[in-house]
Amino acid sequence: MKKYKTGFVLGKFCPLHKGHMFLIDTALSHVERLYIVVDNIMDNVISVSKRIQWVKKEYPEAIVLTQPHPLPQDPSETPQFWNIWREALHALLPERTEIVFASEAYGERLAKELNAEFIMVDCERRQVPISATSIRNDIWQNWDYLSDAAKEDLITTICIFGPESTGKSTLTKQLAAHFGTPYVNEYAETVIRSKNGNISFEDMETIVRGHHNNIRRAIEMLPPILFIDTDAISSKIWSDELFGKESPVIEDYIAKQHFTHYLLLDVDIPWQDDIHRYRPDNRLDFFMKCRQELEHRCKHYSVVTGIGEERKLKAITLVKLITSGLDNRLCGKVKFF
Repeated sequence: MKKYKTGFVLGKFCPLHKGHMFLIDTALSHVERLYIVVDNIMDNVISVSKRIQWVKKEYPEAIVLTQPHPLPQDPSETPQFWNIWREALHALLPERTEIVFASEAYGERLAKELNAEFIMVDCERRQVPISATSIRNDIWQNWDYLSDAAKEDLITTICIFGPESTGKSTLTKQLAAHFGTPYVNEYAETVIRSKNGNISFEDMETIVRGHHNNIRRAIEMLPPILFIDTDAISSKIWSDELFGKESPVIEDYIAKQHFTHYLLLDVDIPWQDDIHRYRPDNRLDFFMKCRQELEHRCKHYSVVTGIGEERKLKAITLVKLITSGLDNRLCGKVKFF
């Protein structure tokens, strides 16, 4: 039998990680009803609605709330700090809280303001040695500390994009090997080879559906970074190029695919013929169509130039920049070049 009827946890959960989860799990083991308040901070890198969604997904048994307006974050901001928080929480919580759980020193004072008992949980971070700040500064290195709910939204997806014979497949594999993460092959090549190069308009739907399903399965593995060889936008351009029309299904799949960043490969490397290549003489025109599509759809992209090792090193540098910090990535503060 649990000792307390009601308990309370306050946090930013920006992002929700295993240290937060240890705190919440501890609280749930002590109380019949747990109230979790997701702090509605003003300068939030991640929206409060997204953070609430993560907490609810991981803890459907808890009652998850947030205050309607941002509140002061430190007593130095105003002499009324504790009065403001006490009144806000009394207005927010539907019943008296018997016990407060926290991993920070403020928890003891907050418990007094709520006339509740207090339990400090892993204040020295011995059970889970991580902080949200550390994750935001280097999300890739601290990926395993994230909750699965947060991972689903914070995967960095990089689409290698552009005309044929620009090294997309090679670069996709090189990047995956360098960063030790999975990749998704171009599904079009599989279909084209199975048809000995003679594809029809109807095959375009097969290509976008198969490629999308492979991307979805790879994302379900929750890797920190996923490299993807082309996307449905490329299929749209090729459908127009080869058949002069586009299946409405392609646009449906474009709407489903939201990647963190595109690496658009330049046509500055020599053409190499293959069974799945069709346009040796108009790669520059195709490149411009790719660029126009990305800009029209407001996609974040970088143009990658160079031959051989130079091309790979430029792409690696860009990926490091994109994944350098959660604050930069979610705010779009990446230098595109």
